[in-house]
Amino acid sequence: MKQESYRKKRIRQRGAAIVESLLAMFVIFLVLFGLLQVFYFVIGQYFIDYAAIRGARSRAVGFRDYLIRREIRVNALPASGDIVSPTLDENSLADRMTKERSYINSYVGGYRWLEYEYWDGNSRNPDKKVETTLTYTAAVSMDMNDLYTKFTDYAFPDTYLKHLFFGSGIDLEGKATLSDFASNYLENSSGGN
Repeated sequence: MKQESYRKKRIRQRGAAIVESLLAMFVIFLVLFGLLQVFYFVIGQYFIDYAAIRGARSRAVGFRDYLIRREIRVNALPASGDIVSPTLDENSLADRMTKERSYINSYVGGYRWLEYEYWDGNSRNPDKKVETTLTYTAAVSMDMNDLYTKFTDYAFPDTYLKHLFFGSGIDLEGKATLSDFASNYLENSSGGN
């Protein structure tokens, strides 16, 4: 009789241990995936800040607007989603990366046009709704260039989680201020010495 009650008690303890383990694993996975989402946004913020610095530097030395825009886009590229245009039809990941790298080099040199998902809110997949856009504004006050970059409604890896926790999304903004050095590098267009 004692042995039977001992077995029943032992079985109940095993069941309780399984339930406790499952609850603990659920909490651990929730924290882990939450940290991954936070990391995703921290990396996006880092690249939008860097794009603002590089864009402000380009503006400070007198680059034209289309070159400033290209500089901002290239430096925000790691946080810009998938390539949309031109399409990459390579089968292996190594081939895709090689082709994309050559496209980026051609884009920087002005020989090719590129389009990424988060630049203008486009996607290759029509079912994937991408609303993220990359914009910048510039202002000059006294001899200072202020440049603001922004990912509007930055895309979450999981759209369901984005709407569950944040509603419409999160905007990532970067700002950089540099002295205006363009007059030191460019000739005076008024014809003076």
